[in-house]
Amino acid sequence: MKNKIESTTQDYDNGTMFFHCHSIWEAMSKLEKFYECKIYGVLDIEEVAENLRYFDCDFDIDKLPKQLLIEAIEYAYERIEGCDNGYNQYLDCIHDYLQEIHSGKTTS
Repeated sequence: MKNKIESTTQDYDNGTMFFHCHSIWEAMSKLEKFYECKIYGVLDIEEVAENLRYFDCDFDIDKLPKQLLIEAIEYAYERIEGCDNGYNQYLDCIHDYLQEIHSGKTTS
């Protein structure tokens, strides 16, 4: 009887502890299982920064403020339409945004 009770008991955690103890990939896996869905796109700030290291940048990725990376991700997400666009298209847009900011140009 104990196993049945444990399996029907819900996790009443407010989510804060879960997200501090799990990677984004573990959290998404749980979401996919719970909601019976597939999440097919993620713009994770750490992964984006790591992938930008392969670009020819006029700026040092390691010295960018976290908020600027978040703004660049938001910028790309708002401008690239449709779900058929690949991760690399987002990276290109993020890179271009950061290049413009670094060079002093304004983005539109």
